[in-house]
Amino acid sequence: MDYAQAAEWLERLTNPERTGLGRRFRKRMNLDATRRLMELLGNPHERIHVVHVAGTKGKGSVSAMIESTCRVAGLRTGLFTSPHLVSWRERIRIDGRPISEAQIAALADEVRPAVEQVEQEGLRGPSFFEALTAMGILAFEREGLDVCVLETGLGGRLDATNVVTPELSVITTLGYDHTRVLGNTLPQIAREKAGIIKPGVPVVVAPQPESIERLMRDVTQTAGAPLHLARPFTLRPSEPLAPEDVAPGDLPVLGERLAGSFRGFPFEAHLPLSGAHQVLNAGVAGLACELLRPGGRPLPPGVLKEGLEQVRWPARVELIATHPWEVIDSAHNQPSMRALMQALRRHLRWDRLIVVLGSSKDKPVEAIAQELAEADHVVLTEAALSRAMPVETLEERTECYLRSYEAIISPVEALCRARELAGPRDLICITGSIFVLGDLLEAGEIGSLLAEI
Repeated sequence: MDYAQAAEWLERLTNPERTGLGRRFRKRMNLDATRRLMELLGNPHERIHVVHVAGTKGKGSVSAMIESTCRVAGLRTGLFTSPHLVSWRERIRIDGRPISEAQIAALADEVRPAVEQVEQEGLRGPSFFEALTAMGILAFEREGLDVCVLETGLGGRLDATNVVTPELSVITTLGYDHTRVLGNTLPQIAREKAGIIKPGVPVVVAPQPESIERLMRDVTQTAGAPLHLARPFTLRPSEPLAPEDVAPGDLPVLGERLAGSFRGFPFEAHLPLSGAHQVLNAGVAGLACELLRPGGRPLPPGVLKEGLEQVRWPARVELIATHPWEVIDSAHNQPSMRALMQALRRHLRWDRLIVVLGSSKDKPVEAIAQELAEADHVVLTEAALSRAMPVETLEERTECYLRSYEAIISPVEALCRARELAGPRDLICITGSIFVLGDLLEAGEIGSLLAEI
């Protein structure tokens, strides 16, 4: 197959990311298909050195911070994340760069017969995510990488990435998301995420409510897995930028000044990711890097500062334009939307806030809308995929929480409308759905750090 043929094949596989997690697929969720797929490929997951990251919030950011720090230390790295903004290639990165179209095609050629064999044996057909997980692991194994950071897609216990036995497990901040699959209570969700914990493998856990920390202690004690509780670094104060502080053509990088220590040595760093939640994520990543022993040796003391300062993680409170401000963010639940609003207030001053908001059908849009009470106007929109919440539904479920709004189906037209309304001292924030961002990026309507990756 060439890349186009590989893309066509992958698109035909079951893909709950784009269609939503159907009841039939949910009932058949297990690791049997992935394990058999790995067997047919020669079990490459047994020959890679893995840091496995699960959680509700921050798992992508933490994964990127760990990978960046390891790369600064001179290690060869792999990073597997999801979802992507524009290209599947973003999900599988080697030494910080997405794999090539030629590599995707070659990997698909190898994985496709195994996927078809699994189906012929009567197991549930591997999904798009399971096939791509296999492709990523194969790519990492062939490169002989020093560290491979794998982010779970959904949950942990039944996630395709959970076939690995890692050298370190990481659980980031927990919250309510995918409740139809993971459970309606925080303890239920925590147990699903804790499914990545393996006997004897050290675990780093982000700060959690006391009851959840007790649950994590119980699970790790039963598994004989050393538990390490992370804490955020110290957040240094900063002054928000006003429009007049930035010359036309300049594009500041929003971020946080933080201080902490790594392997007993103090450091200060400018983290190019915004919000107090990212300072917490940096604390989780820092502790993970402190515990890592690639090749049996600890990371050098100076690498964390440089690794945090060099991390690139697009669409996380990312400033893409000034006069008016334009910010893109992938917040898709209430806690992440609250963190976004707090980060905006922390870093920017504006006269009016105009939000372009999309969502998926399974998201708690009423709770999300409550966090947008200060928005002067919201333009509701809809990504071009079946999982997207129709704007009519989005309007019905959020109208009582929004001060002023209108609905425009096309994300491109919705952003054009926001730009018509905004003056040079206003702020446009595009959020709620990574798929809306992907549509806008693909259409060339917005730029991103993605171009650097």
